[in-house]
Amino acid sequence: MPLDIPFARHVQGHFDNQVARNLHSRGVPVQPKPQAGTRPLTVRNGREWLVNALALSSAMAIARLPPRHAPVTAGRVGVPPAPVAALLPGAHAQAGTGYQAVPGAANVPTATSAALGHIANAATLSCVTQPRQCPRTLAAGTLAAGTVVASAVAGGVLGFVLGRNSAPDASADGRTPAPASLPLTLYDLLPDEQRHRLLEIVRDCGTDAAACTAPAIRALLQDLPPATRNEIMLTLGVARHAEQHGHSGWPSGADAAALAPMLSWVDWAAELLGGVVSPAQASFQLDLEQIAQATLDAQQPGMTGAQREVAANIARFDMLRTLVKRDGHTLQQLPFSGSTRDTFGFNQTYTGCNLMLEFAGGGTPQRTLMVLAHGDMTGAREGSSGASDNGTGLATLLALARKLGATTLPEGMRVQLLVSDLEEHGMLGAKAFVEQCLAQSSCPDVALNLDMVGRGDGMTLSGSDRHHLYMDGDSRALQPPAAPVSAAEAQLRGLLEHAAAEVGLRVHASPGWVMQSDHIAFQREGVPALGMNLADAADIPLERDMQQARARVWLANAEVDWSRFEAYLQGTLGPAEVQTMDARMDAMERAMHTQQALPVSRGLSNIHNRFDQLDQVDPRRAMAALAVLEGAIDAWLHAPAP
Repeated sequence: MPLDIPFARHVQGHFDNQVARNLHSRGVPVQPKPQAGTRPLTVRNGREWLVNALALSSAMAIARLPPRHAPVTAGRVGVPPAPVAALLPGAHAQAGTGYQAVPGAANVPTATSAALGHIANAATLSCVTQPRQCPRTLAAGTLAAGTVVASAVAGGVLGFVLGRNSAPDASADGRTPAPASLPLTLYDLLPDEQRHRLLEIVRDCGTDAAACTAPAIRALLQDLPPATRNEIMLTLGVARHAEQHGHSGWPSGADAAALAPMLSWVDWAAELLGGVVSPAQASFQLDLEQIAQATLDAQQPGMTGAQREVAANIARFDMLRTLVKRDGHTLQQLPFSGSTRDTFGFNQTYTGCNLMLEFAGGGTPQRTLMVLAHGDMTGAREGSSGASDNGTGLATLLALARKLGATTLPEGMRVQLLVSDLEEHGMLGAKAFVEQCLAQSSCPDVALNLDMVGRGDGMTLSGSDRHHLYMDGDSRALQPPAAPVSAAEAQLRGLLEHAAAEVGLRVHASPGWVMQSDHIAFQREGVPALGMNLADAADIPLERDMQQARARVWLANAEVDWSRFEAYLQGTLGPAEVQTMDARMDAMERAMHTQQALPVSRGLSNIHNRFDQLDQVDPRRAMAALAVLEGAIDAWLHAPAP
């Protein structure tokens, strides 16, 4: 429906003239030509009142439409752009601050009510001043009123969509824009305290979400700060400028308020938020929060860097024990000690403790699947919480434990969940476990290692045929051959890839790249194992280049006879030996400089430092990884041995 009514009338008159000329050429009598233009508005020509009243209403409403501004979002203020002409329906549905709720606000007219009021007033005045024309006036008024009501429904909905799609980009400060999903947008608007309460509500309600969550979430919404409540109402499209609007726009619904009295924003928001996370996701996020917070709380002021690392890891494992006990599981403590060689070949002693849970069907175990994730972290010196590396793996193990604890496993089948220690210091916990299980002939048939499963745009799988790409002081050979892929490992890979396809999770092709984590300790000793994580495809080539450069450093390092280094420093070596040491150390230094000059992937740059916090974890991606794991484990439990 055009906003410029006089122009529409001019076009209609031009159309009528063309039709009249065509009819006259065929001998059809020409109808009397209507008087051009609009007659003066007097009491006698009341038929003009209706159209002129509507035109005046639209003109006044358009003149009073407020400018749009960038929204003020929680924690940051948008910079208002220049005023934008807003003639599209609903162009102000997502405008800036200064809004009040429409439902129940009787002093704020809606577009529909104002337009119907104008029509009724115009029709009444025309009937009073020209009674003979009253039937025609009432017919025209009825038609106009029907058009307004239909426009209220269509314009209100379509206008709201147009207004949202044409709203200013909220990511002007460089941040990633909020998800397009309305429930997720509302969830992101909640302050941390209310978001935490929402997760607790959903977790505690379990699967009985509809009946349980609604009252608690409504109470949560009522406790929100006024600014947050206002933002939620803006997002739902049930708020508008607080300034006085004497006239509504045309078409009706142009300010997206026509349907507002029918809405209860609290009930609507509660319904949307009640389904924004599943009970499994809520439990995952709350577990991860507790693990990360315990890690941070242990890092007290005044501690040295080394003390912060020790205290953070002690607190982290203590929290894990608490969470496992809360869920009613029996935890096995597997202490270990030993020695390893550092970069320069010197022995270093260590002690640690792995943790393990077991779930088994009836009878003697015939097949065993192990899922492991390292529990230790590094980077406490810089304030890391270890949320991504590897709090996500730990929270996933806890979720799997809840799932397996509520499942009856087939007879003879066993699943072990292992929390390994000292992965960050050379996979020492995994190496100790493999050494013990080989000595006791109790190793799993196949193992799956999880490391950082809350990021990235796809999944990676790192098999035994790649373990040789990673070298450390405990490597039996600098460049060992690729291990053969066993039937058990190939079967597990196939189940994981199938489960990923079921949930729509991409599996990255990553030739020449290896996931550097605990599964390598299993693969070196011939125990079938896979490494799994989530990563961005763009990160893999950067990490592959870094790994290849690191391998060249190890090869150069192996050429240096470090046992002669002390004599070199004391100047007791002969000239030929000094020359050889200098050349080989120079080669190693060049290799190190080459490695250090390479760009670091985004994934690696956000771990082992202060950036590894909860905001680096995407719980929805972690839920996709969990769905893959649950599907693959269930299939493995019911599949025949390869």
